Amino acid sequence: MIAYKKILFCTDFSSYAQAALPYAIDLAKKYGATLHLLHVYQDAGHIAEFELSSDTKSDYVRVAHLMGKEMEERLDALCQRIVEELGSCERKMVRGKAYIEIARYAREMGIDVIVMGSHGLSGLEHVLFGSTAERVLRESPCNVLIVKKGAAG
Repeated sequence: MIAYKKILFCTDFSSYAQAALPYAIDLAKKYGATLHLLHVYQDAGHIAEFELSSDTKSDYVRVAHLMGKEMEERLDALCQRIVEELGSCERKMVRGKAYIEIARYAREMGIDVIVMGSHGLSGLEHVLFGSTAERVLRESPCNVLIVKKGAAG
């Protein structure tokens, strides 16, 4: 018997993620599960690898910091929206490579299923790197529901 207790919804705030959110909410309602929200970001630390002027690096770090603050606010707002619908919500924002951090979070929190949107990489980029969704599917310790944008539920 399937009994999801912890559902992880991963968001990058794209239209693909928005398409997957109703599935995560419906699963949480159906099983009385806790819905976890996760956003993974890449910080400005990797900019040190490039030979840029200190002014350019400083500008980049400042913009990255502002974007991080905006993502935190968006995650809070999304969590609040879910709390209104489900009564509770766990949220976390972490730094790193998305597929690694998603799998790590799922393992550490004992997540039963991950819900996420598909991502539309195409051409050579897809051949070389694959999509985040594909990588999560390979690395995940649990089942993964990948929702295509525009798919009928």
